[in-house]
Amino acid sequence: MNTYLKYQSAGIQFMVFLAFAGGFFLINSLFSAYFFSDINAVILDKNAVITADLITKFKLAQLVSAVVSFVLPAFLFGYYSSPKSLPYLGIHKHLSGVILVSVFFLFLSIQPLVGYLGNVNAGFKFGSMQAYIEQAEALYNRVLKVFLQMHSVGDLLTNLLIMALLPAIAEELFFRGSFQKALLRLSNKPWLAILVSASVFALLHGTFLKIIPIFTLGILMGIIYHVTRNLWYTIILHFINNGFAVLAVYYADKSEWLRKMSDDNIPVPLYGAIVSLVIVIGILFFMKKESDKVFPAAITNEENDYIA
Repeated sequence: MNTYLKYQSAGIQFMVFLAFAGGFFLINSLFSAYFFSDINAVILDKNAVITADLITKFKLAQLVSAVVSFVLPAFLFGYYSSPKSLPYLGIHKHLSGVILVSVFFLFLSIQPLVGYLGNVNAGFKFGSMQAYIEQAEALYNRVLKVFLQMHSVGDLLTNLLIMALLPAIAEELFFRGSFQKALLRLSNKPWLAILVSASVFALLHGTFLKIIPIFTLGILMGIIYHVTRNLWYTIILHFINNGFAVLAVYYADKSEWLRKMSDDNIPVPLYGAIVSLVIVIGILFFMKKESDKVFPAAITNEENDYIA
């Protein structure tokens, strides 16, 4: 009798994933409260002095959080789901050069749409919750400001690792490779799995004033994973997106355009967003067509662990 989770009911597999996710989230919370409590105190105090040692400790806390909260539950979910744990999560050896180039153009093409949605989101009013949300947003921006302090190329490379590469790998393993996959098995509705995983992805970023563009990027990466069945493409897109944001902050003083980019302060007209959306949809259809050459429909089944 095979005991791998993929041979159990979709409901059991989903509950096990939630147990892993909740358990490791609790472990990370306890670990952070014990080892990194001083960081939270400084962040909450607007007048606190931010030292170099504190910034280093803050980055270490982010690394630990990403590994414990996202990487470990994803890997355990893959390990107990299939004897081919990495392919089950979407980590495959082969990559298509054509699709990789498409990922880069997809990043460029979606920027006007994301920018437009960001401008719309920034203008939202939340009624009685407005003061609380603005306070939370101020805290979110303070965390970013602390984290993104860079005075050398070494600081830049460190932030590219901690802010761009690590979250790209950790969050894609968790949200697309595990959560979206478990939801797809449970619902058998790709659109629902993509929407729910993108919603949780956006909410956990902790910023309501940027939640729509983050949600949109979550949907995009969910679609990419679904049509390519390969998590590397979403990891690469995620890394490019985060990496560009880090570079924009680092070079903000050298370029007015980059300064506006780092402040999310570039207005985008509606027609620009519409053109952006049309191009993105076209690229996604192209990626699906190219991906089917790599993974023919005949082998995209549970036995081969290719289904997303």
